[in-house]
Amino acid sequence: MRQLSKKLTEYVVKTGIVPVESYEIYQYGFQIGLEMLFSFVVCFGVATYLHMIPEFVVYTGIFMLLRTYAGGVHLNSFRACFTCSIIVQTVTLLISNKFKFTVINAWLIILASAIFIVKVAPVESINRELDSDEKIHCKKVTMRILFGIILFTGCCTVGGMSNTVSLIALTVLVILISQYVGIVKFKIEKSKNER
Repeated sequence: MRQLSKKLTEYVVKTGIVPVESYEIYQYGFQIGLEMLFSFVVCFGVATYLHMIPEFVVYTGIFMLLRTYAGGVHLNSFRACFTCSIIVQTVTLLISNKFKFTVINAWLIILASAIFIVKVAPVESINRELDSDEKIHCKKVTMRILFGIILFTGCCTVGGMSNTVSLIALTVLVILISQYVGIVKFKIEKSKNER
């Protein structure tokens, strides 16, 4: 991905669309964008193979929105992140397909997880520490997203979509686990850097 992002950046600099001084910023942006697109395409391919496209849409929508602002574990290389993302999504979809929470249990998981997610949000990574304004902004957006998820879950409950309610609970639980793993990883890496 790095090589392709370099070629794309060289092209936009060469055509004059982007000034040479912005090379690093655009190269990084292209690289992150390509990595995310590649991960999304592979995850979508797995969901297609499993015949779980609607579940993929629910999982991915919630996961991407909430993880963006609430934070979670960030791995140190694209390969590790890509592999972990594929495994987590596939396992979540397979569990969701085989095991269903009752609507009451799903609601309890969603509400309890929402409380804990807001409490620790946003989770930082060693590569992206946040200042106080960013933390306040991320926490507010996290709360709005969770409110939206709760409204969506309410609509699914009223609509008799108990399988979707169960998947939402599982997805929110995965995000909560990711946050706490991220907190532990951040503390370990920070203590290593301070030595």
